[in-house]
Amino acid sequence: MPATPLGVARAAAYRARRAASRAPSPARTSAACDAVTSANRLMGEHLRAGRLDAAREVFDGMPLRDAVSWNSLMATHARSGAHGSAAAAFVEMRRLRFRADHTSFSTVLSACARMEALELGRCVHGLTVKAGSSGNVFVGASLVTMYAGCGAFSCLERVAEAVDSPNVALWNALISGLVANHRVEDARRLFDQMPVRNVVSWTAMIKGYFMVCEVGRAFELFDSMPAKNSVSWCVMIGGLVINERFREALQLFKTLVSNGEEVTSAILVKIVNAYAALKSIGGGRCIHGFAVRSGFVLNHIIQSSLVAMYCNSLDINEAWLEFDKMERKHVGSWNAIISGYIRADRTDEAKNLFDSMDNRDKISWNLMINGYIQDGRVADASELYLEMPEKSVEAATVLMSWFIENGMLDKARDVFYNMPQVDVMSCTSLLFGYVKGGYLDDALDLFHSMRKRTVVTYNVMISGLLHQGKVTEAHQLFTESPTRDLLTWNCLITGLAQNGLSCDALKMYKRMLLSNIRPNDSIFSSLIGCFSHNSMMVHGQQFHATTIRFGFESHLLVQNSLISIYCKCGEMATAQTIFYQMTKKDVVSWNTMIHGYALNSLGQNAIESFENMTKAQVNPDGITFLSILSACNHMCLLEEGKHYFNAMTCNYGISPDIMHYSCMVDLFCRIGMLEEAEELVKSMPFEPDSAIWTSLLSNCRLNGNDRLAQHAASQLISMNPYTGMPYLHLISVNGSTNRWSVINSLRRQIKNASTEKEIVILSLLQKVSTEQSAPTSILEKHELASMTLDYMKECAHDSVLQSHHCRRRMR
Repeated sequence: MPATPLGVARAAAYRARRAASRAPSPARTSAACDAVTSANRLMGEHLRAGRLDAAREVFDGMPLRDAVSWNSLMATHARSGAHGSAAAAFVEMRRLRFRADHTSFSTVLSACARMEALELGRCVHGLTVKAGSSGNVFVGASLVTMYAGCGAFSCLERVAEAVDSPNVALWNALISGLVANHRVEDARRLFDQMPVRNVVSWTAMIKGYFMVCEVGRAFELFDSMPAKNSVSWCVMIGGLVINERFREALQLFKTLVSNGEEVTSAILVKIVNAYAALKSIGGGRCIHGFAVRSGFVLNHIIQSSLVAMYCNSLDINEAWLEFDKMERKHVGSWNAIISGYIRADRTDEAKNLFDSMDNRDKISWNLMINGYIQDGRVADASELYLEMPEKSVEAATVLMSWFIENGMLDKARDVFYNMPQVDVMSCTSLLFGYVKGGYLDDALDLFHSMRKRTVVTYNVMISGLLHQGKVTEAHQLFTESPTRDLLTWNCLITGLAQNGLSCDALKMYKRMLLSNIRPNDSIFSSLIGCFSHNSMMVHGQQFHATTIRFGFESHLLVQNSLISIYCKCGEMATAQTIFYQMTKKDVVSWNTMIHGYALNSLGQNAIESFENMTKAQVNPDGITFLSILSACNHMCLLEEGKHYFNAMTCNYGISPDIMHYSCMVDLFCRIGMLEEAEELVKSMPFEPDSAIWTSLLSNCRLNGNDRLAQHAASQLISMNPYTGMPYLHLISVNGSTNRWSVINSLRRQIKNASTEKEIVILSLLQKVSTEQSAPTSILEKHELASMTLDYMKECAHDSVLQSHHCRRRMR
């Protein structure tokens, strides 16, 4: 009976111990060295054959070890995926005072890269410098890989410069590291400087261009390659599939076959995915036949891809027939058919298949949990997650995302803090939940505690800071971000525009163009919105022309922004031209146009637009009714206003909010119907805000309603005791009826709550309210009227803003 690899390992370890114990002193040393060398050689043979347990058995049985023994142990752990154990073995080796060599450093640095353990990697880097190994080309390449894997791309070139004799492998590691961190232009600069390139260099550069969706430049490089291998073809075809250029991927595959190049299983999987995405039944069957003729049909990855293709391209029942024909059903094939049933909304049948599986992997559990969530069965998903023998980060992240999207941040946080381990995606998901919920301090704490951050992480945090007006902090994060994509620039430019910093937004836009980043329609929409004042109209027109030059003039987002700016600047003819030329209009387009008519006192046009909107079968929303009620308010169209206010609930099922009630109250007040306005306020399902009470109070002077004026003023004073605005209104109301005793009482009350501006107005009002010292000059009368009117408008505006901010906080 032949000896097993594990038995051979045990025998070798036993012989090594016996030889070390029996030999005399000088010979013992020689025998021990021979035993260590033999054991090391045996460990190497086991590693090359993939017998990791046997290699570990040899190491455990060695009475003496050297650096090669420890290197073999670290390699054993690394190949089994136990990178933490590999790092621990390096630490133990150093503790026992063994001198690490180039192989030791390369192995532990690779483990640090896999674990994204940047701090440990930096410590090892320090040891390489101390040991004089940092100049070694292989250690240098490992350092580059470690820093790139941990996202610290700024260190890459400095590490490479410290290498004594850089070779093509080091250059390739450097380019791959920059590409992995989306620094494609920097990678191309180094690629052009390389003295020698091989197929790995070209392939890494092509992969980088696909990562940033530069398909044309990837094609140019691929065509220029002096030599191509199967990996190059695979990267090229896979990049086209990822960028949804499926027909080009199929054409390239035909070229590959006609040139007699090798077709690998990885290439075939990507072609199967291309046919699946195209939902091509004929093409899918042809590639199935090609896989059978080429001998790939027994490959379990190909089998799984074919089942997934049939699920996507054909009826699920035909996919099941293909699955049922398979003699050996690998777990990947089971996952593919389960995924097909889930996509076909047959979740219970997918669960039956899941229950019938003998062996499930993490993907099986993740698919079923995700299927329940897509079906809205979160309780079933949570229960299945608890049943998982080994909780996966992916399943937990899916659950967290659902809880966050549905406003259950506490449950998402519970899932996160009960996960056995977290990754950058799960941290970013919770970070988004904190930002969405307005918990910025918690978001910052989590952000600073993350070991690794992606560009998405920075984007979420920058957007959250800008949403709460923290512009300086957001700009600092933007500067610190190691990688910026289009969304990063979009977040910053849009946030600056929304915070009223038009000049800063323009500066960042220019910086973005200088960085060779092409703007999108969202950036143009935000920038156009900055110029909604007549004084900046020329900038808006310039950006209108720029959108045409970039080809965004027909994009809905840009068209809506252009309509808005022209309406706000009174250019209704231009706004109408853009609106009527739109091939597609959404509810925002109609709302913007109706609001523009209301803003420019074109009430009848607003009403006509509303009717045309309903004829176009676009359902109005709350903003639509707010705009149409505002138009009725400006034009004092009472009957129309009442009709639309009632239609909100009766015809469209939209509950009026406080802004709708405020429009109607103001409309009643304008008509002089204060009693009706008061009754409407009493019927409101929520407490009136300061804007409503201010509207009532300001109209009481014209109608002489002392009782309502007193009530409205008392409500405003209770909301803000430190303002003199209600007293000024009451003085004006009582001054029209010559009630001097009441006015004198109000004067005494206002002193404790008045600002300097209010005191000036009060001194002028005193002249109006006494017979002996009335204003004697027209200039003085005009000054009093102007100051009082400006102040009251300012107070009313502040009240509206205050109520608006309160509602935002409540939401």
